[in-house]
Amino acid sequence: MHFSLQQSAQEYLRRVDDIATETQHTLDQLNAMPAQRCSAADLAAMRQLLLGTRYIRDITYYNGNDAICSASAGKLSQYPVSEDPSFYSVRNSSIWLHQPLGDISQRITGTVVRQHHYSVSIVSDIDTLPPRQDVRWQLVNIAGIAVAHTSGNRGIYQSAKPETFAALQWPYYYYHQCSAYSRFCLAQQFSFILLLRNYPLQSTVVMLALLALSVLAWFGWRQLAVRRHSLRYRVSKGLKHGHFSVVFQPIIDLEQNQVTGCEVLARYQDPLGQLSPLQFIPMLSKLGLSSQFTCFIAQQALSGLSTVPGLSEQFYLSLNVYPQDIASGRILQLLQLPEVQQRKIKLVLEITEQQELSFNSSKLHLASLKAAGLLLSIDDFGTGYSNLAGLRSLNADYLKIDKSFIQDMEADSIKSTLIPKIRDIARLLNYRIVAEGIENLAQASLLRSLGIELGQGWHFARAMPLTEFADYLRQFSCRQRRSS
Repeated sequence: MHFSLQQSAQEYLRRVDDIATETQHTLDQLNAMPAQRCSAADLAAMRQLLLGTRYIRDITYYNGNDAICSASAGKLSQYPVSEDPSFYSVRNSSIWLHQPLGDISQRITGTVVRQHHYSVSIVSDIDTLPPRQDVRWQLVNIAGIAVAHTSGNRGIYQSAKPETFAALQWPYYYYHQCSAYSRFCLAQQFSFILLLRNYPLQSTVVMLALLALSVLAWFGWRQLAVRRHSLRYRVSKGLKHGHFSVVFQPIIDLEQNQVTGCEVLARYQDPLGQLSPLQFIPMLSKLGLSSQFTCFIAQQALSGLSTVPGLSEQFYLSLNVYPQDIASGRILQLLQLPEVQQRKIKLVLEITEQQELSFNSSKLHLASLKAAGLLLSIDDFGTGYSNLAGLRSLNADYLKIDKSFIQDMEADSIKSTLIPKIRDIARLLNYRIVAEGIENLAQASLLRSLGIELGQGWHFARAMPLTEFADYLRQFSCRQRRSS
């Protein structure tokens, strides 16, 4: 319906603009002519112009307010035009609507447009012929101060709306469009009630088809909305609805072959499926939920490990934190958690080196964490912003070598040759070293020979839920006793 009304409006306004163009062009030519006295030559010139027009029926010459002569009647004694024009259009033309033209016997009315010394009389079906038969309509001109009704049904045009406007105003569909050239606007009002009354069967079929299309469009829009916004929505609801869980990956003393600690990692699962940490970790930061998430993971991990028997006081839990929470001080919320205050094991906070940390703004907060007995670790070392001065300022306890240094050790890659240098830096600062991403025995053996103390990776075990981790510790302890 919208496109049908739009098409009829464009065709109708195109005809209006054609008439306006011809009218203005003719008036420009007339007013450019030399001053006349309605001589035979003057009338001939007027008639010659009139013959070249399509919509103009007559041309009249004025001297002041008096009509002196016209192309059709020659010199005039009287010309019936009302004193006040119906409205003023573009270029300050005066326009009279529904004026009688010709002699009384012809009973012809039309539009008179005057500019300076000349007026033209226009006859067309544009005043009476609707743009289509199934609508109520109104043609108005908006060139003047007020909207001027020209033809059709009064009260249809909605002047407060933009110049192109459409709306479903049940039981009508309303559409209006304006011409930028002539400043005429056509308003159309289509009645659904009239359609149902005149074409009941066809209308029912159309309405059912439209309903089906609307349902399909709604489902399509909903699917698009889910695809665009599901990650943000799912992550924002994850903490509230319990979609986050924790898993544990053991950390091994490479020299003693003992489980000395573990790293807690987060997982996400909801009815729509899993989300990768690469998806939800940055999103939590964008949503401002980073500190709330960190506290949740710490609570879950510490409360879970408190149920595992046989953990020594030297056993430590390693937890990743957001650097911006350290800088802002929100990380200190951890110290208020009962699980942190009552812990029986060490708690190590891992700060990712790939994210720049402002040591100046974080110094006091780091000191508070250390004073509360928490330890610090630099995660993914070798991939980010750390320098020697920064490492000293951080006053950490552990340094984790990024797995990218470990993966190509057997091939003696350039990155792997830097491991001894990293070891020397850690020893200089009195940091313990953890190698992450160990995938086979050869890597573990080579790291041990280089003096790397601790390691974690799939070679030892993947990250696992609490019950599986407790079983792993028990089995590992049994193997140790048998081997000894």
